[in-house]
Amino acid sequence: MRESDTMKTTGNTILITGGTSGIGHGLALRFHQAGNTVIVAGRRQELLDAIVAENDGIESLVLDVTDPDSIASAFRTVTAEHPELNVLVNMAGIMLPENLLDSGFLATAEATVTTNLLGPLRMLSAFTPFLIGQPDAVIMNVSSGLAFVPLPMTPTYNATKAAIHSLTESLRVQLSGTSVQVLELIPPPSARRS
Repeated sequence: MRESDTMKTTGNTILITGGTSGIGHGLALRFHQAGNTVIVAGRRQELLDAIVAENDGIESLVLDVTDPDSIASAFRTVTAEHPELNVLVNMAGIMLPENLLDSGFLATAEATVTTNLLGPLRMLSAFTPFLIGQPDAVIMNVSSGLAFVPLPMTPTYNATKAAIHSLTESLRVQLSGTSVQVLELIPPPSARRS
């Protein structure tokens, strides 16, 4: 691996969507411990407040990636308060079971697509032009091992994560020659889900 293929691990200012629980929360803590400024974004103020109270120096931002107005507001706030922002981690997502034989599955599928695919696309639309102007910039999209080995009980989740994988591959090509490095984090399927 060439040095240019690795992310600078300290001294970044990192915005993590969906950073209030699970892998996103773990990433936030690790990045913070490594000497980065971390802004955890999520929908629930009480979870954000708890993270900030328990982790001196981590900042928070209320953000709903399903709401374009929330994204626009977050962009204005973060770039005004942190003009040095150079890393976006698209982590926010939902994973809900679906039965495609049940006529009621469509609402779950639509919510999953809105959160897991449209959310990152909207974040990219808002933040990529800004990040192109930043040194050592990174966009990290989080897909899943379930993009490659799907879990039958979560078909739309699997499909959105496969789409994120494909999107990331295309984004990497389109941003080659810019300051933005495009990375994909692919957590393996959990044994608990099998």
